[in-house]
Amino acid sequence: MTLSDLVFTGVTLAVAAPADAAARLSAGRQVLSPDEVARIARYRQARDRHERAAAHGLLRHLLGPWLGRDPAAVVLARDAGDRPFLPGVTSLDLNLSHGGGWVAVGLSTSGRIGVDVEGAARAVEWDRVAPVFLHPAELAEYHGLPAGARPRRALEYWSVKEACLKATGEGLVAEPRTVRLTPEGAAWRLARAGLSLRAESRVLPDGSRFAWAVEEGVEVSVAVAG
Repeated sequence: MTLSDLVFTGVTLAVAAPADAAARLSAGRQVLSPDEVARIARYRQARDRHERAAAHGLLRHLLGPWLGRDPAAVVLARDAGDRPFLPGVTSLDLNLSHGGGWVAVGLSTSGRIGVDVEGAARAVEWDRVAPVFLHPAELAEYHGLPAGARPRRALEYWSVKEACLKATGEGLVAEPRTVRLTPEGAAWRLARAGLSLRAESRVLPDGSRFAWAVEEGVEVSVAVAG
């Protein structure tokens, strides 16, 4: 699927690769508000700045036709918890993420949504990091895995938890190790902050992990664009 094929259909999750997604979008879809320009400038790495801008371009690409607006006119605001929203459109919830050469957008007209995308190329000492973000029960499950299976599982836990905490609005201000995910087949459930969430994830072609969390019972459409 290409970027031009992506369409917002009510509850849509879109992830695009690689970080040159911005180069595939028209200039109108890449216009940023002064606030977002300032936020992006805070990133030290050029790759992070490029990915952040591409995520906003992907958001405008999806929202412009749905709103009937010029994509350049789609400008986000931030709530008290620094969570993005579209002013004047109360029926829509949205979330963005970027990392590892991927950019992701989650859009929902059926309650809260959170997304996270994490690259797999960077070496991480998961055995050292795991106690920081895994609930004790999750940590026991993690330690019971063969050493070769642990990095993949840890990346899954990390991305799913971040997606859930972005859906609740807490973000990583919350202590991830206090959050216990309940597995259900290939999915996860979490009751928190007055929400009943269902989370899922998938492995992207390069081993990166894309995770999302939506309210219970909501059907989603997931698109990976190259």
